[in-house]
Amino acid sequence: MDIIVKAPLMADRIKDLLDNKAIEGANFTFVDKKGMEMSFKASGDNIETMDIAAIVKKAIRSTDYGKGIYFSVIQK
Repeated sequence: MDIIVKAPLMADRIKDLLDNKAIEGANFTFVDKKGMEMSFKASGDNIETMDIAAIVKKAIRSTDYGKGIYFSVIQK
């Protein structure tokens, strides 16, 4: 499953947060970055039934910088 994270600030920290990490049963792999859009692949058991966008948003908001930045997450 493809995930797009749009973040004008803290993109490197968001990439480090997600890349090659398992969060709530979903594994994330960084694909590429174009402008302020970062692409990730999500995989794992039952990935089709998970709300991956919500998992990513929750993970970003749980950081010290996540509450103070604008970002969006799109699940494809």
